[in-house]
Amino acid sequence: MSTYQSFNQTEKWSILKQVEESNDKKRELVKLGIPRSTYYEWLKTNGETKKKTAHRIWNKTPEAIETKIKEYRLSHDPLKQSPARIMENLEHNEGYLMTESGVKSVLVRQGLNGFLKPKKKHYCIRPKAEKFLETVCVDDVEFLRARPHDTYVLNFSDEASYFALESKVFGHKICALDIVRGLKAIKAEHGRYPKTLRLDNARAHFAKKVIKFCKKNNIFLDHITKGCPEENWPVESWHRNLNQDVIYQHGYSSLAEWQRAMDEYRKWHNYRKRLRSDPIQRTPAEIAFAQTSPATQARVKAKLQRKLYGQTTVSRVVPIESNRAFMKNLLFTTNIVSEMRVS
Repeated sequence: MSTYQSFNQTEKWSILKQVEESNDKKRELVKLGIPRSTYYEWLKTNGETKKKTAHRIWNKTPEAIETKIKEYRLSHDPLKQSPARIMENLEHNEGYLMTESGVKSVLVRQGLNGFLKPKKKHYCIRPKAEKFLETVCVDDVEFLRARPHDTYVLNFSDEASYFALESKVFGHKICALDIVRGLKAIKAEHGRYPKTLRLDNARAHFAKKVIKFCKKNNIFLDHITKGCPEENWPVESWHRNLNQDVIYQHGYSSLAEWQRAMDEYRKWHNYRKRLRSDPIQRTPAEIAFAQTSPATQARVKAKLQRKLYGQTTVSRVVPIESNRAFMKNLLFTTNIVSEMRVS
């Protein structure tokens, strides 16, 4: 049977002409697969498609009110733009009662429903630093506690090597003095200040004390785009590691205990944790100081031996004891997470 419901007006005219010129109209309609009721309906409307909408819409919003709704929506007054505010203005100014969903339906029909939605911010990822202390990312994270008060952790992370330079725990909000002390601690440990300091748009990061100190020591301040923490990704990644491995698994009653656990975890992260993004999976300390530990050398050697001899024959060709000699100097015990334990 023909899909006569999808015929356009020109096709309907040709079918009407073909049936009209035939000797047996009934037989011709059977051959075409068109019901007689449809044929006579086409004759009445001359092949025009019948609209599915009602002849009269009783709940249609008047055109004058729709014009007012559009004016309110396009105005720059925030008290007149949302559907709820438009409904209130129609009631007070026009004397027209209308629901909020009805206003939204009009906005959808006019294509103005998503007019005020904020556009997604575009952020820029800077080229990654290639040298140690070339770019240092700083940020603080807050952890809520019932008592005695909330805890704030200020972190400094090197971008080139992911080396956690400093992590200090405070019982107060981070201020400009804390940032300056953190920079001085970095110089005391590594001998120099970073070239670039990347910060977010917190109030303490715009303090005169921080700006004056960085200008005096030739430190360039690079503030990220507001609302785009992705630009400060090295320290944000460090925050995630702290949350998953330390903070969410243990509770600390005092700041001293908290700082002790933070220092222990930072030491493990810098000198023991292998980075999966690195081709040979070096630790942050190895990348920062351009040194390769015996563990990494033995791991690379074993990888090359497996590639040369094969996975099944390497144990017969190369003694296992020769690849385990580096384990003597890797005695590091901790009780934070299972990933840090060495069997």
